[in-house]
Amino acid sequence: MKGDNEMKEEGFTLVEMAAVLLIISVLLLLLVPSLTDGKSRADQVSCEGSVRIVESEINLHYAEHKAYPTTLEAINRASLSDPLVYSCQSSSYTYSPIDGSLKKR
Repeated sequence: MKGDNEMKEEGFTLVEMAAVLLIISVLLLLLVPSLTDGKSRADQVSCEGSVRIVESEINLHYAEHKAYPTTLEAINRASLSDPLVYSCQSSSYTYSPIDGSLKKR
């Protein structure tokens, strides 16, 4: 038979649980900012890709018609408010029908 001094403890103590929760919260605090930075960078890369596609469409229009489109409506890429502005994510680009370029505002 086992005596009172030989009782076996099972489970975790409150201090051990608090330590584990503290470690997890510190790791999350380190992880969350890097995830938000990654998302904003992904949005930026996606927008740059979209701008390249619009520039290609402008160049295709030029190749077909020997003139740049007068507005971005001609290639169905104009913003709702201005036919010379292309918007993606939080960036806006101004279109120049003279040379067919898109410049960041």
